[in-house]
Amino acid sequence: MTVNMPIRLETAADAVRYMLGGRAIVTITSNKTNKHFTYKITVANNNHQRYFVWVRTKNGYQFMLTLDYNGRRIRYSRKGMPKEYFLVKAFKWAWGHLFNNSMPIAMSIYRYNICCRCGRKLTDPKSIKAGVGPECAKHFM
Repeated sequence: MTVNMPIRLETAADAVRYMLGGRAIVTITSNKTNKHFTYKITVANNNHQRYFVWVRTKNGYQFMLTLDYNGRRIRYSRKGMPKEYFLVKAFKWAWGHLFNNSMPIAMSIYRYNICCRCGRKLTDPKSIKAGVGPECAKHFM
């Protein structure tokens, strides 16, 4: 399995857990339009209270917004993208559903075989299935 092989996240709980791992990269796809965006979510200062959300553009990843209080609140800043941008609206819509434990049939979420906490490539089949390496798994409940 290569690093670029996407793995579908089947439940909202799995998606939120993975996305708040600390160094997650996910692709959210619309099943209606087949459009997709890739997001990188990183933890701020390892406090797991604030996360930075970046979106992949043709120029690389660009900062978009912040998730505060373990994802309970979306915060926009001057350094991020305007909330009127479609990329931002798409993430906000998806995150609202996921955080409320809802996985709409209109979207699919994919992750890659990298550890959601440290960002290293996963090689063990159990770790690939879990989305986290054995050392990092100790930090999850």
